[in-house]
Amino acid sequence: MPSEQNALLAQVPLTVSPFVTLPKAPTLPHNYASIPSTLPPSILNTDSDDPSAPPTYVTSGTGFRAHPSTIITQNKALCDQLDTAASDSRKKIHDWRQAIDERELAEKRRKAPGWLDSDAKILRPATTVPPPDTKPGASLLDADEQNTDALRPQESANDMGSQMDRAFG
Repeated sequence: MPSEQNALLAQVPLTVSPFVTLPKAPTLPHNYASIPSTLPPSILNTDSDDPSAPPTYVTSGTGFRAHPSTIITQNKALCDQLDTAASDSRKKIHDWRQAIDERELAEKRRKAPGWLDSDAKILRPATTVPPPDTKPGASLLDADEQNTDALRPQESANDMGSQMDRAFG
């Protein structure tokens, strides 16, 4: 099979383009020296006071030098600080909302004392005592014409005032 491919390629004419240049081997300077297989110790941490400290080969433009493990521990400490600040702020927001709810509840209790403190939330109308000459199961509609005067309240000026006093406390 390789001979068939070569025969096929031999039939394709080659053209030389003036725009394409083939790569050439680079010329090495006369003082070229190959890199050794092992690197010498770093010279970046020569100014360190602690010789057991890891080499500081990460240097910023401001002159800050650090080892990657030092940077990682600083980043973890910063993340922990941000997490605690976020949890503290969530707690403050929760306390703030709870204080607002407590103030609103206190205002409601001031307007209606005893209403929010009891479990009885159903309002029932006050029952009135029927006049003595009516039957307990009798209705106003069932009353005959003679007893209608007995069932109607007496409308005098004194009665009206007492009813207003009862209604408005």
